[in-house]
Amino acid sequence: MLISTTTGAPLCPPKAVLFDLDGTLVDTADDLGAALNFVLVKHGLPAIAADLYRPMASHGAKGLLELGFGAALKEYPFTLLRNELLDYYQQHLTVHSQLFGGAAEFLPLLKAQNIRWGIVTNKPYKLAAAMLRQMSGMEDCQILLGGDSLHQRKPSPVPLWVAAHKMGVAAADCWYIGDAERDIEAANRAGMTSIIADYGFISESDTPELWGADCRVQHLMMLEAFLAAR
Repeated sequence: MLISTTTGAPLCPPKAVLFDLDGTLVDTADDLGAALNFVLVKHGLPAIAADLYRPMASHGAKGLLELGFGAALKEYPFTLLRNELLDYYQQHLTVHSQLFGGAAEFLPLLKAQNIRWGIVTNKPYKLAAAMLRQMSGMEDCQILLGGDSLHQRKPSPVPLWVAAHKMGVAAADCWYIGDAERDIEAANRAGMTSIIADYGFISESDTPELWGADCRVQHLMMLEAFLAAR
């Protein structure tokens, strides 16, 4: 299936592709939800159902805790809760997580076309790096930047610029694919082609049609034709 940008022009083939991690390359929702529910139950609160925590899975520990604790969050030491959640999550990082959105088929295509790829995520680097080590299919990742790798994080364009520079590719020749508004804002500010992963962790209250992305895909393999065009 061919895809056009919002301006009607075809997508320019990339020299490199950068991805968000949670909600774009990897479906981490159930492992993150399990970590949240562990903390909730530990503090005597009810667990949260998957249909509630899934849309929040890209919003980090803060978003998950706000979902689970609601207004009661201010009654707890936030740092303690965050550490409990992240500690549990680190120990159960890839119990349920798996590549999704067509990533298992798309990443080998990038390799076949000699297109470098990397990951720029707001997830802590230690957790992201451990996930890459534990999951198959991630071996060709050229660059990984976490939310604590630099002083800036998305929606700042700086991490995207740094990743492109380290791969030896101009920002204008990169695609950035993500499922959150901050991903698209960062890509647009960086001068990269911005692509929304519509299959990702997008909630009903989100308005991706207003994010200003160059295009949206329901499956990464929808982009295959533009790789062959290089």
